[in-house]
Amino acid sequence: MANPDPWIENVQIWLNTTYTGVPGWNPVVVDGRTGWATMRALTRALQHELGISSLSDNFGPGTMSALGAFGNISSGNFTPNIANILIAGLYCKGYNAGNGQLPGSWLPQTTTAVNSIQSHIGIPQTGIITPTLFRAILNMDAYIVIGNGQQFVREVQQWMNATYLNRSWYSIIPADGSYSRTVQTALVYAIQEELNVAGANGNYGPGTRAAVQAKGAIAIGNQDGPGRNWIRLFQAAMRFNLYPVAFDGSFSVSDSAHVVSFQNFTALPISGQGDYQTWSSLLVSNGDPNRVGTAADTITQVTAPRASTLIANGRQVIGRYLTNASSSSALNKKIQPGELAVIFGAGLRVFPIYQTYGSYLSYFSDIQGQNDAFAAIEAATEYGFLRNTFIYFAVDFDATDDQITSNVIPHFEAINTVTRNFNGMYRVGIYGTRNVCSRISQLGLAESSFVSGMSTGYSGNLGFHLPSNWAFDQISTITLGTGGGAIEIDNNIASGRDLGQSSINSPPTGEKLDVQFDMALHPSLASAILAYINSPGADIGNTLGLLEPDPAVILQRVLAHDLLITNLARTWGIRKALIQSIAFWENWKTRWDDLLSNYAVIIWYSYLEQHEAWLESPVGPEPQPPSVIQEDSSTGFAQVFANTAILAQNWAIESDFADGILLDNHNWRDMWAMWQLIHTDLNFSIAIVPTVLMWGADRIGVLDVPRLTFADHEIEAILARYNGTNTDADAVGARVKHFYDIFEQFNASLRS
Repeated sequence: MANPDPWIENVQIWLNTTYTGVPGWNPVVVDGRTGWATMRALTRALQHELGISSLSDNFGPGTMSALGAFGNISSGNFTPNIANILIAGLYCKGYNAGNGQLPGSWLPQTTTAVNSIQSHIGIPQTGIITPTLFRAILNMDAYIVIGNGQQFVREVQQWMNATYLNRSWYSIIPADGSYSRTVQTALVYAIQEELNVAGANGNYGPGTRAAVQAKGAIAIGNQDGPGRNWIRLFQAAMRFNLYPVAFDGSFSVSDSAHVVSFQNFTALPISGQGDYQTWSSLLVSNGDPNRVGTAADTITQVTAPRASTLIANGRQVIGRYLTNASSSSALNKKIQPGELAVIFGAGLRVFPIYQTYGSYLSYFSDIQGQNDAFAAIEAATEYGFLRNTFIYFAVDFDATDDQITSNVIPHFEAINTVTRNFNGMYRVGIYGTRNVCSRISQLGLAESSFVSGMSTGYSGNLGFHLPSNWAFDQISTITLGTGGGAIEIDNNIASGRDLGQSSINSPPTGEKLDVQFDMALHPSLASAILAYINSPGADIGNTLGLLEPDPAVILQRVLAHDLLITNLARTWGIRKALIQSIAFWENWKTRWDDLLSNYAVIIWYSYLEQHEAWLESPVGPEPQPPSVIQEDSSTGFAQVFANTAILAQNWAIESDFADGILLDNHNWRDMWAMWQLIHTDLNFSIAIVPTVLMWGADRIGVLDVPRLTFADHEIEAILARYNGTNTDADAVGARVKHFYDIFEQFNASLRS
């Protein structure tokens, strides 16, 4: 946040001093920062000075009329307070109109500042403030390039200000180099004027669409005649969409090449011309809503007759929902049993959508994002969606920029945290407005966008570009077919970035994936485990020095993470008892001396970090290594060595079971980073367990058999390999297998 500006502080103090007690006046916070609160306070102050009794934040027709009656503000026409309001507005815009003072008069610096802002806006430098210019001063628009603005966009904005300044429908637009809702509206107004559209209102409605279509396509060699701006307005639309065409009213070969690029990006027919569909896609988020897309999404079950209708109407991929809003929801929109087989059998593909509610701000939070990710993964694995399938998480409301920052970003950060724990089994996509999709994607929180383009009135679609990673663009709702084949769909344009899925994983015949544990069975499971431990001849190994000797406490810890463990098992296609038994055993068998080993590891790497810092800046005595060097130790929930985790994770990445960056187990920084992750991140320390287990399964040659039906000897060998390759590890494998059998007995009863 910028430091407080003393000039703005003076403005705020003057406003409060001058207008406190005026009916309808709202005091402004004195913080020295320009913002809407200060601009609105200046607007109310101006209204009061003009004799308006009902004050408002809005610089509307009443204010314009009263200001028009007062006359243009200039060195020869002002009152002291109106002069101060003008100077204050110019300060807020960053122009020195009076050396930080509010003198109640028109100074030479005031004229200089007025000329300067007029130059930046793109209008003649007259040193006179018209009502239209005063309104532009008392808002938050910028007239210099800011942020990601582009000079070639600003040139168009300045041209529009100069060209249309005196039109009754025109308000000065920003000259900041960025497309926006205000700029989009002004451009449509200009198009309506050019085409003599009756009832011009700045909206790209049916009348304007018809006029654009009737005008015909712009082709190479076309140019504007005297008093005409049709070609230039098309070039403006291209520039606003960040294509740096010429801006000279003449459509060239180079311009046509840029149009081809835009048409390619938006999946339009390639013509290189300024045709109706290209105009429409440049101007509004749904483009031409009558375009026939190759994709669709629907809340309706796709039966065989409906699939035939979709195929007959050119659809290739269909979006379907993973879940319903709730178990009690009357709307049954989720994929139905056997539906995917029907879809694939008809030659269609599927992309999955996750939405329960998601249509209001308060729904979105880090906690809800975590819950949504777990629920989506559980449903996706139940249906058998393959690894790397995009799941589109819905933001189905018009989220503003501040709402995206406050709620939507934390929501998607949590989704990504959860999906990373599942080795990137599924890829995160987003459904929402152009702005929502772009902002979330730019932060790396979504790889693919499903754009709600048909919501043309949403602020998140007005003046925003199609996100660069768009896969589907939803442009209209239509009904296809008749009778039993009738189906209502959202008509989607597909970019080809996500082809959808044409097949799913199928469990071995008669097998089902594990489900969440029924906590009502917790006492029975605990009794079964204790009964085994206390039974004659039970092989449970050495129990001396256990950090937590009570197995009931350990079981409680394991069950507390049942949702994570269940979904890990489902994504790997294994029985969750493999993870449960290892997690239970390793957590139970953690000893006090393990803590000492962990402490020694921390001491060692702390020394390495300190020594590295000292080498970069050798001030003071050189750090000395500890007397005991411990580079690794088994740590975390299930006692994994960093070296083991790196080897297993690298294997998973190289075998396409996981996404990520390969680490070097001979590099101390990689070792330290992995060790800390296991030691401090509980979810990761559990998530790494099946990775280590399946790495072991691969090393003993049993990975490629159906993992849901591992034989007993294979299970015992996998559990043993988790602890090494010697006879001690074999003994541990045999011991843990007893606990596996107990967990599996209860799990099997729940999935039957």
